[in-house]
Amino acid sequence: MSQAFKNLLGEKLIGPKGLVDVESIIGEGKVIGLYFSAHWCPPCRGFTPKLADFYQKFRSTNGNKLEIVFISSDKDENQFQKYFEEMPWHAVPFNERERKKKLSQKYKVGGIPTLIFVDGKDASLITKNGRMALMEDPKGENFPWRPKSVSELMKGKLVNSKGEEITVDDLKGKVVGLYFSAHWCPPCRAFTPQLAKTYNAIKAANKPFEVIFLSSDRADESFQSYLDTMPWYAVPYDDSMRKNNVSKHFGVEGIPTLIIMDENWKVITTNGRGAIAADPEGKEFPWKIKPLCELNDLTASLLNEEPCAIYFTDGEEPTLKHAKEILQPLAESYAAEAKEKNEDLPIQFFFAGNNEVVESLLDFVGISEENMLAIVDIPNGKLFVCENDVVTADAAKQFISDYLTDKLQGRPLR
Repeated sequence: MSQAFKNLLGEKLIGPKGLVDVESIIGEGKVIGLYFSAHWCPPCRGFTPKLADFYQKFRSTNGNKLEIVFISSDKDENQFQKYFEEMPWHAVPFNERERKKKLSQKYKVGGIPTLIFVDGKDASLITKNGRMALMEDPKGENFPWRPKSVSELMKGKLVNSKGEEITVDDLKGKVVGLYFSAHWCPPCRAFTPQLAKTYNAIKAANKPFEVIFLSSDRADESFQSYLDTMPWYAVPYDDSMRKNNVSKHFGVEGIPTLIIMDENWKVITTNGRGAIAADPEGKEFPWKIKPLCELNDLTASLLNEEPCAIYFTDGEEPTLKHAKEILQPLAESYAAEAKEKNEDLPIQFFFAGNNEVVESLLDFVGISEENMLAIVDIPNGKLFVCENDVVTADAAKQFISDYLTDKLQGRPLR
């Protein structure tokens, strides 16, 4: 059995006729759909028959090259069983709640129904947007809807205010900022000069950086007028499909948005605005997330995406130093393990001093104490507080371990 699938789904699944080995549904040439859904969810009940219809039609002409595994968010086993009876595929056993939790965290499932496709050979990700892909292509003509890479989506010419042109190939070896903006947007016009100042500082330091403007302007004249204020390049105004495809790829919902990509077109941060605000001189460029981070404008976006272990301090140097000494080895250990397994970090580590981000978070979670260790799990709506009066390295290690093995009760975030 593929170890990747054993780690992902366990050794046994429930099939229409009882338990089956995971090994029986995986293999080279197959695509596995992970279907996060629940009977209590009306959109799920609306989508499941459409998915079942596609599944049966696809398999009637392509054999067992497509398998689907239901991962339930139902509230009890009776609901799970009732819902699963409507499905012609397999399911993770309902009592494996810890596995469901880890799957949701791994793929950052923020809502249901969610359909994710992975390769049946090695469990590598194909697409997280299976539901949208199926709705847009109900006949499966482009199945398995493997998305193009960002570099492929960005292919084509880029222009600057002087009329000079380059291509994406000319960005090789550079960190790239994708800047979604528009002249009609007041927050955009306020942020653009800040970004330009940081951009110029980084370029003056001879660091490999470029920014690409992707316009939401309503007319070519506005686009050109806005581009005249920018020292970087842009996707041409008449190439709106390219801009729309890149925007859709990242799920950009508002502007201004700045996404920072590394030299290999992998995302460093989707919160480029926060990076610029926290480091306007670009001293921390390219703003890669470290195993242990300070909680500030740059890193705060991770709170909505990951469970976060945070050592809240009084902001004084002795306690900040203690927090770093306690968490740094732990954070590096988990980072090394995740890298070895080619997995995401199971939890992000922070130390927190005194700033507006920390104050807002403390108010949000209802904590008033200082010099304490807590896990803020916004994706799952839970708060966990280390009960030790003095947080030692051993206490922190045990606290994190207990959380990751689901031994802590926690309380709902208010």
